[in-house]
Amino acid sequence: MSVLCVKIVTMYKILTAAFFLLLMGQAAAQKGRIEGTITDSKTGETLPGATILIEGTTKGAVADFDGKFTINNVEVGKVTLVASYISYTSKKIAEVQITGTEPTQVNVLLEPSTSKDLQTIDVVVTLNKENNTALVLQQKNSSAVTDGISAETIRKTPDRNTGDVLKRVSGVTIQDDKFVVVRGLNERYNASYINNAPLPSTEPDRKAFAFDLFPANMLDNLVIIKTATPDQPSEFAGGIIQVTTRSIPEKNFIALNTGIGYNTITTGKTKIIYEGGKYDKLGFDDGSRNLPAAIPGVHEKSTWITTPAQGAMAKNFKNDWAYTESTFAPNTNFQVSAGLNIKRKEQDFFGVLFSLGYYSTQNLYSVNRTEYEELTGKGDGGVRKPIDSQYTNVVNQSQSATGSLLNFSLKPNSNNSFSIKNLFSGITDDKFITIKGTNNYNEENIIRDKINVRYFSANRILSSQLNSEHYLPNAKIKINFNLGISSVQRTVPNMRFSSYGRYDHLNPFDPSEGPNVRDTLYKAYVSQSPSTGPDYAGFRVYSALNEKLAGSRLDVSKDFRISEDTKINVKAGVFYQQRSRQFNMRRFGLSQYSSFQGAAVVFDDSLLYVAEDQIFSQQNMGVTSYGRGGFKLIEDSKPDDNYFATSHLYAGYMMGDLKLTDKWRIITGARYESYAQKLSVDYKTFDSIYVENTVNDLLPSLNLVYNLAEKSALRFAWYKTLNRAEFRELAAANWYDPETRLSIAGNPDLKRAAIQNFDLRYEAYPGRGQLLTISGFYKYFNNPIERYMYQGSTIQVYFKNANFAHVYGSELEYRVNLGAILKKDSVPFLNNLNVFSNLSLIKSLVNVAGIDQNVADTRAMQGQAPYIINGGISYVDTKNNYSITGMINRVGTSIYVVGNSQVLNRYIKPRTVIDLQLTKSFFKNKLDLRLNVRDLLHQDLVYYYKSDESRKKNTYQEGDYLNFVRNYGSTFSFAAGYKF
Repeated sequence: MSVLCVKIVTMYKILTAAFFLLLMGQAAAQKGRIEGTITDSKTGETLPGATILIEGTTKGAVADFDGKFTINNVEVGKVTLVASYISYTSKKIAEVQITGTEPTQVNVLLEPSTSKDLQTIDVVVTLNKENNTALVLQQKNSSAVTDGISAETIRKTPDRNTGDVLKRVSGVTIQDDKFVVVRGLNERYNASYINNAPLPSTEPDRKAFAFDLFPANMLDNLVIIKTATPDQPSEFAGGIIQVTTRSIPEKNFIALNTGIGYNTITTGKTKIIYEGGKYDKLGFDDGSRNLPAAIPGVHEKSTWITTPAQGAMAKNFKNDWAYTESTFAPNTNFQVSAGLNIKRKEQDFFGVLFSLGYYSTQNLYSVNRTEYEELTGKGDGGVRKPIDSQYTNVVNQSQSATGSLLNFSLKPNSNNSFSIKNLFSGITDDKFITIKGTNNYNEENIIRDKINVRYFSANRILSSQLNSEHYLPNAKIKINFNLGISSVQRTVPNMRFSSYGRYDHLNPFDPSEGPNVRDTLYKAYVSQSPSTGPDYAGFRVYSALNEKLAGSRLDVSKDFRISEDTKINVKAGVFYQQRSRQFNMRRFGLSQYSSFQGAAVVFDDSLLYVAEDQIFSQQNMGVTSYGRGGFKLIEDSKPDDNYFATSHLYAGYMMGDLKLTDKWRIITGARYESYAQKLSVDYKTFDSIYVENTVNDLLPSLNLVYNLAEKSALRFAWYKTLNRAEFRELAAANWYDPETRLSIAGNPDLKRAAIQNFDLRYEAYPGRGQLLTISGFYKYFNNPIERYMYQGSTIQVYFKNANFAHVYGSELEYRVNLGAILKKDSVPFLNNLNVFSNLSLIKSLVNVAGIDQNVADTRAMQGQAPYIINGGISYVDTKNNYSITGMINRVGTSIYVVGNSQVLNRYIKPRTVIDLQLTKSFFKNKLDLRLNVRDLLHQDLVYYYKSDESRKKNTYQEGDYLNFVRNYGSTFSFAAGYKF
């Protein structure tokens, strides 16, 4: 790993230097750029081959196969554009301002001509009246219901990564700062794609991609598809998240960005640190925490499990339990980006985009955890019982990430394009967790526990895609090809637990013997048997996940004209995806070394009172110098802790996109998918097949669009989708989370869920980036997969199918410019003020009759929130180059994990998040300064159990039982960026 990191750093140093030299040589006089899309105003169809010229000149461009155009090297100032296409009325667009700093966006709507004189220009508009953002046009012209956010909007938010950006999209919320929930359905019901290639799951215990891995400024746009068409993957119910990274830059540039942040409960506070790896701060694991090489393989366990060998084997682990104090530094981030645009005949020909970014985030937070002796009830609410355990976790967290992007794009002409897009990212999460509390809360002499956990994880993701797009103008055939590979590696090396306890006061004693003064001294909990676990001192866990994903798709489409007013686009394609995952975990602990085979070796009890940094030193392993027993190594790995899984997905589809006159559009067809899955367990050879099945599905869909007017439409959609069990949800491997004290295991008997979906939506696009959408939807789930728990020695989480579920809801979204809506374009203040918001109201009902006789037959779906609110207001003054933006996000109560009659449902309490941003640009927008405030209210995150009195209420009530309360601080950050 260390060699890899050195190579990566060296490679990027060379690339960065090369870009600086190359771009300096490419420097040219200040010129502007115009780019946009030309579409049919009636049908929304893009118009390949349409032309656009600057009036009075010969400078112009021809729209490519997507209807997109670019005019380069335009003089700064105002120009008038003329757009034309055969059989369409030409249009003049006046007052187009060219700045020379940022490209000017011009999106043109042409109307089919009814005149015999096609050369007559009888439509003249201003850019202010005509224009709409590219993303709004994409939503309007899409064959499916979509919502999204553009790079322009991303720049106006304080968002650092893609997870933050997703919170701004209609009907979307984020769990744990990185996992996406669409339409109130949890992350398992989403599919994630980057540049049309699937993204693998980054998490070992859930079906999700951690979107905090992607820096926000790498994005071109982000779109969520909410209804299915045959050309899209079927495995979703909430949405398909399409991440598109930037391609050919508009011009040569070098940009530097840096920032610093202050957190109100972290920065400057005392921090606990311990020995780590050399590359932790870069986002990579250097391997220094790996299992010692002298430890035999897990299948050789029987060769050393004898007491003398165990004592010697324990000495292979170094004494790495010491820790010291430091101070939490401010959050920092840095990024260097470079773009190269090589033109041919003043058109974009070849482009390179390179970005290397780094961020470091520090967090100090506390978590109060409370469990109760019993909460009897029907699952939704319970009767108060005494507290059983109460602990406070203090978490010292350092997160570091290095992310890089390297894209190559070639556009030899307007009918062909090729691109290779690569993304590499590493992120480390290092936690030192101090846990204090008691597990016998109601005893007369309680035991005070003190547990320290060192929890380090490292993620690496590599994603590469080859894309090519081709248009045959004479045959009117479009061909798209994609080939993608991704790799995710996650390691949790040497997670270790130190566990001590003491009585609150001296226990009753025999006066003749006197008190045992050690009662009130901290004593290490060291196992006396061959078993171990997170409740014992000296417990260590090593785990590694390696997942690879490869896929390709080929789409071919052709336009046919049936009559003057009727057109159809026929599209067909094939798709293949292969996934493999290997997960390995080993668990070690220390036990008390005592008599064996008749030898009189007695464990030295005084060792249990030695301090944490010395108790497990080399001299205390095996037989000590005093002839007493010290500690010996034990291994508690299980055969099913290790699994290997593969899947193969074959798909083919056929669809038609029929445009009837300028009013009706019908998109219909079917997709066929064959999915084969296999999972094997065995720590030696993976030859014990745990799961093996193949399922074939025919998935029809129908989308109807009725254009009420030029800028408004009604949409209806019916489609069938799926939700398959993730590898982790099938595997029996049991993982313990020290923060939540939950153990998570899979269930090999899970069935795939089949989902029937219905959507109805009204949408209006009045121009200038504005929109209004009102949606209603209904979903029927057969065999939905949910997270359940039961009470054992710890609370065990597992996965299970419910019988069926109904989910229905509505969504409202608007983005308006107050100057436009109040018809006050001449008032600068109103013309610069934009208001945006989206609201989702959702209801679900899951049938679980017969699954648990002691709970109610119906309840809300696990992970589904009853409402989602996103809103904001933005003031953008382009004349003085500054903006002010405020945003709010709130999500309703949802079930975090499903309980039963002994362990009630665990709920998440809503919290309101307010973010603010102030930006100011200088030197013709080359220097950009930002002041951000994240989570201004810093409300606590609360998990809770409902009391019997509140079981029918949808929100947290006084008297409910707090389970998990985490505090947050507000973060104030300042960032500066300069573009050369």
